[in-house]
Amino acid sequence: MLLQDKMRHTKFSTSEQIVVDFMLDQQEHLKDYSTTMIAQETYTSPSILVRISKKLGFSGYSEFKKCFLEEVHYLMKDFKEIDANMPFSKDDTYLQLASKLVALKKESLDDTFSLLHYEDIQKAIHLMKKASIIKVFAISNMTFLAEEFVFKMRHIGKETQTYSLSNMIYQEAVLSTPSDCAICISYSGESGELLTTVNHLKHNQVPVIAITSIGQNTLTKLADVTLYTTTREKAYSKIGGFSSITSISLLLDTLYACYFQSDYYYHYAYKLKLAQQTEQRQIENDIVKEG
Repeated sequence: MLLQDKMRHTKFSTSEQIVVDFMLDQQEHLKDYSTTMIAQETYTSPSILVRISKKLGFSGYSEFKKCFLEEVHYLMKDFKEIDANMPFSKDDTYLQLASKLVALKKESLDDTFSLLHYEDIQKAIHLMKKASIIKVFAISNMTFLAEEFVFKMRHIGKETQTYSLSNMIYQEAVLSTPSDCAICISYSGESGELLTTVNHLKHNQVPVIAITSIGQNTLTKLADVTLYTTTREKAYSKIGGFSSITSISLLLDTLYACYFQSDYYYHYAYKLKLAQQTEQRQIENDIVKEG
């Protein structure tokens, strides 16, 4: 859930609500306001900001303000061309429709890249390199993305697993050890099945890399490091998850590519040898054919 949505739906006292409304109204300028200035503008006291912050799940106002301003900055960067929820209309021609999907995917990739931070990627790769097994946990249509990532990782010699049956994710989480590493994928960050899995993982002290939307969600709170997806789609009222799927795919590809680069020549040699031993097929297309 976006922090702004949580602010709008959390029950506050009358005086707290006045301050919350002020912060939402002045969100683009809030960085220029001190706690004293906010208190003066709302005829309250600075301490009320701490109470509001704690009701929203933060340790204090400084942590809340940082998260709030980051979200405001992100949401102000509107998609230029396409509505992520309704990217095409019933009147579009097939080629117009395809063109709009291309535009949406390009914007989704750019948006995802803007949310990437070097330190987060570095930490995620460090956890993956240390792990004896990388376990990827996802549900529903996200399992297809997980399977593709696992396929790539196994083809460069890294033991990586994913599980298509929901009952298996609980068992594998319980069987995991601190020497493993988990990648948990959830756009909302609130999927009940996945959160149960993550709680088992945390109980076993398994490092968790989360791939999820921006804003406050339970998965982010439980993870050791989070990679954020573009967050432009509603949970249900969308034609399809074109934007979120594109975003998650880029993040998984980035993890794979960065891991590959960490021992570039070894991984390339391993992949090439495996392909030569197992991939026998007649190819007529000169572009595709190996020399």
